[in-house]
Amino acid sequence: MNCEAKPLIQAWRLKKLPQKHPFAIYRNADIVVVISGVGKIAMAGAVAYTLAQFPEVAQPILLNFGIAGHRHQALGSCFLADKITDAETQRRFYPQLAFDAPCPTLPLITLSRADTEYNDENLRDMEAAAFYEIAVKFSSSELIHCLKVVSDNAESALENINEESVAAWVQTRLASVEAMISALTKLRGVLPATGTELYKQVLGQFHFTATNAVKLQALLNRWQVLSAGAVFNLGEANAGSATELLAWLESQIEKKQFYL
Repeated sequence: MNCEAKPLIQAWRLKKLPQKHPFAIYRNADIVVVISGVGKIAMAGAVAYTLAQFPEVAQPILLNFGIAGHRHQALGSCFLADKITDAETQRRFYPQLAFDAPCPTLPLITLSRADTEYNDENLRDMEAAAFYEIAVKFSSSELIHCLKVVSDNAESALENINEESVAAWVQTRLASVEAMISALTKLRGVLPATGTELYKQVLGQFHFTATNAVKLQALLNRWQVLSAGAVFNLGEANAGSATELLAWLESQIEKKQFYL
C-alpha cells in the first residue's frame, strides 16, 4: 500500500527512480523502498526484481515493513516476526534474532486471502512468507526480517482500515524501523565478508545472468556463515553450468541448516 510507504519516503527524502519499472522504487544514497503490491506473487516478484537492479550490494539488509492483523493486539502496535508460516504450503521460517529487537516479537502467518476469523495468536498478512523465502536466496538470513504494525483485530476489522490511519500508525513507528536498520547495519559489519577472490573465480567459470550473479554472492555469503571458515572446493560441485552450480551450492547449504 502506498500509505504504508509514504511516511518512510518523506522522512528519508527518497526519490522515485525515473525509469519505468514494474514496481514503484524509491531511494536515497543508502536506502531503497519498494512498493510491492498485495499478495505473495507480487512480493516475490518485487524482491527478486529489486535485487537484480542493485547487484553491487553485498549482503543487503532486507526488511519487510507493513501492516498485519492480530486477534487482540492494539491498533498501531509494532511487532517483529520471530516465526513465519506460509498457510498454504505450511512451510515455516525462523528469522535469526542476533540483535536486540526494538520491539516485542510474535509469530506471523501468511494467508492467501484476507481472514477475519482471528482464531490464533499469529500476526496475519499476505506477503511475509514469500518475502522471506525469496530474500533468503539473496542475502544472509541474519539480515532478513519482517516488522509489522497492527492494523486490524477482532474489535476493529479489516473494513475499518483507511489510508489516513495506516499512514499515522507508520509515522509513529518510524523510530522502530530506523532502530531495526541500525541494528542490522551493525550486525552486517561483523558477518563474514564476501570472499571477493572466490566470487570472481566462480564468475569466471560460468556465464551468470545479473540475477544469478546476485544469487551467487548471497549463497557464498551464507555458505561462509555456516561453514565456519572451511575451504570452498569448487571441484566438488561437478557443475556444467551456472544453474547447476547454484543448485549444488543451495543443496550444500540446505544440509548445513536445520528445518522444523
